[in-house]
Amino acid sequence: MDFEIPKEVETIRKSIREFIHEHVIPLEKFYDYEKGRMPEALNQEARAKVKASGFWTPHLPKSEGGLGLDLIGTCIIFSEIGRSPIAPYIFNCDAPDEGNMHLLSLAATEKQKELILHPLIKGELRTAFAMTEPSPGAGSDPSLLQTNAEKVGDKYILNGHKWYCTGANGAKYLIVMAKVNGSFRKTTMFLVPTDAKGYKMVREIELMGSHGPGGHCELTFENVEVPEDMVLGRIGEGFRLSQERLGPARLTHCMRWTGMARRALLIAREYAKEREVFSAKIAEHQGIQWMFAECATAIEMGFLLTLKSAWMLQKGLDARQETSMAKWKVSEALCNTIDTAIQICGGKGYSRDLPLELFYRDARAARIADGPSEVHKMVIGRNFISNKWEF
Repeated sequence: MDFEIPKEVETIRKSIREFIHEHVIPLEKFYDYEKGRMPEALNQEARAKVKASGFWTPHLPKSEGGLGLDLIGTCIIFSEIGRSPIAPYIFNCDAPDEGNMHLLSLAATEKQKELILHPLIKGELRTAFAMTEPSPGAGSDPSLLQTNAEKVGDKYILNGHKWYCTGANGAKYLIVMAKVNGSFRKTTMFLVPTDAKGYKMVREIELMGSHGPGGHCELTFENVEVPEDMVLGRIGEGFRLSQERLGPARLTHCMRWTGMARRALLIAREYAKEREVFSAKIAEHQGIQWMFAECATAIEMGFLLTLKSAWMLQKGLDARQETSMAKWKVSEALCNTIDTAIQICGGKGYSRDLPLELFYRDARAARIADGPSEVHKMVIGRNFISNKWEF
């Protein structure tokens, strides 16, 4: 295995880190805690700077305006962008749009790309991905999917109830997972414009963390008509396409989380080197040093798991076990690192004088979103027991 970062990727990584520190992190002081997001005018100003710097949509091929990186290179760059919670949107590589771009580039028709993908790449619209449903619908168990589309003539009539749909408020299109004619085996993705008759955004769900552009929303679909040419892929391909989307998307989450964990630990390090108690800087106390050692090692372990998963996906190998391992361990490392950083910084860490308390609230979702840690552990264990995965 070659662990050396290619020179081209290393140059981009350093440039993006400098851009983040110079142009993005200073904007965090304008974060609106009441609304749970940044003022959109500031976002747009920063997005214009990103475009001018050539860092826009870094995950895309050069032919589509990106940096032309492979998956490993994308992971490395995303670990820099993840140092600020507001940066992914500013770089146009935030969830769910980043994953939706990947999915649309794989499965969309030319007409669908012209209608949705190309404006999405330019930052002219936002999208959302609607799969999760309230009980008794689908959450971690996709077999419980309730949303259904009935074929009537040359259209599908969509009915269902979704929630925790990230980015739905203000999105122009939704990618909706639904059964077809009541058959789970025919689960399909539909492209639904948000001005469609019968669609309703019920509410933005209040959360303990950031809402981001578009929030996390509850939606209903009541006899929404979807033309045949707005099916994404083919009928019955919904879960295959969802795996095509979720595998790489989990890794890009992991790299953003790695960046945030690294920054949290660096904030704690600076504080520990300045704060003096019991006649010494707290960084000189062994107990504090062990805290840094444990967190730094956990971050590095998650980083390497993520890179291995990316390498396997790049080679066309089955990486479902490895991506589950990476998602579980990186999300745990993120939460534990931020918690430790707050502990090291004491009262200042708990206050809004430092960004750690915002990181802490945002990070808690990492162990739930894209599969709870418990589900990933269950899958990892089952695969090992059934000999589907070996050392």
